[in-house]
Amino acid sequence: MDRKFQEAIVNDDIDALHTLLVANPKLLDHATKESFPNTPLHVAAAAGKTQVAMELATLRPLLARKLNPEGFSPMHLALQHEHFQTARALVTLNPDLIRVKGKGRITPLHYVAERDGDEVLELLADFLCACKWSIEDITSRCETAVHIAVKSHNIKAFKVLHGWMKRVYLTEVLDWKDEDGNTVLHIAVSTNQPQVVKLLTEDRPVFFKNRPFLGCMYTERLVKVNARNFCGKTALDIMQEGDCSKEIRDMLGTSRGRDSLTLSKFLSGKPNLFEKCSRYFGIRDEQTRNVILVVATLIATATYQAALSPPGGYWQDNSDPVTNSTSIAEKPHVAGNMILQGSKVYFFTVLNSLAFYSSIGTIWATAMGLLPDTFIVYLSVLILGLTFFVSIIVEFPKANGFAETLIWAFYEILLVAVLLLPILVWFSHKTIQNRVDATKRRVGNFLELETRRSCANM
Repeated sequence: MDRKFQEAIVNDDIDALHTLLVANPKLLDHATKESFPNTPLHVAAAAGKTQVAMELATLRPLLARKLNPEGFSPMHLALQHEHFQTARALVTLNPDLIRVKGKGRITPLHYVAERDGDEVLELLADFLCACKWSIEDITSRCETAVHIAVKSHNIKAFKVLHGWMKRVYLTEVLDWKDEDGNTVLHIAVSTNQPQVVKLLTEDRPVFFKNRPFLGCMYTERLVKVNARNFCGKTALDIMQEGDCSKEIRDMLGTSRGRDSLTLSKFLSGKPNLFEKCSRYFGIRDEQTRNVILVVATLIATATYQAALSPPGGYWQDNSDPVTNSTSIAEKPHVAGNMILQGSKVYFFTVLNSLAFYSSIGTIWATAMGLLPDTFIVYLSVLILGLTFFVSIIVEFPKANGFAETLIWAFYEILLVAVLLLPILVWFSHKTIQNRVDATKRRVGNFLELETRRSCANM
């Protein structure tokens, strides 16, 4: 490196840097062409020269992703030398720098998860909030940042990771396995860390675990206590074989996890009813799904309005029941009754109701594959269906009690079949799916595709 260039970096002098670039515009080209260069950005980051580092990363963004011969990026070097301000500054330019994999596939997130200190703890929280999907990254030993924090006995870092994952609904990462098939619970039990075990074995809502404020049907442990590592041992087996504290034995001794189901066995079996319905009704094209939902909503709105305002409307006054007039306007009637009478009222009610419930069924079938996120849609439509049902019963002519009873039974069966049955089917599906024991190296699972940001050249 040119001596004047070195002086500009040491002095953190941006003006001197640009003066050199004006004199030699190709000054930075050599660093970008080498495979594993020790670039000026590496030097500036290691020295904590934030202003020059920011300028170099702005002029040549590719430099921030480059690894030196030791396998470290500028971000890694800034963290190693405890220049946390420089690391934060680089993250503001590109949050994906948190996912750059260095030697051993260790990312900056892995690095800070292993270190102690209040400032490092704040940096860990900043990294998680800046790049959500960095939690997916694993080392060459298939360890996540959570694995590293627990193996390092860094309880403070684990609490930050645990609290963040609960807030963004990514607690499934706690069930991921390392190269030996150990989850975080396996490690916590084998290393006798009761504080970690306590956080991992706390109860969580299952039925609507992604929307806790909606309630739940029952609770289960935050992690799968019966998950097996590649030696075929569960956390309970490790507890019984090892020298664990009484506190851990008390927490795991009352565990009643369900028998695990291997991923191969699950895939070898036939698709359950929920999977069949999701595959049949699932619409992958978003534009098509939006068109169907708009049309179904319009039909539901029109038919609901028609039920409230039937053809001919309602009588506005009371008539003399003993009148002999043959005029329609003077037929015996009571204010508020439907003008439409006879077979016409049945014909209209049946067709209008079929159209209304068909539109509701379309909305539910389209939203089924997106459960539990679409539960609020199901709840809203259920209330709408009940309101429609009540309005029909209230305004239906009272002269025919038998017909009213049939309509009552018809709507009750329809509500149960169309509105409540999908929830029960989905719940039975989740009960089985929660037993599946897999390595899970991605957020989500094999049945749920997640949109995520990823680095192209890491």
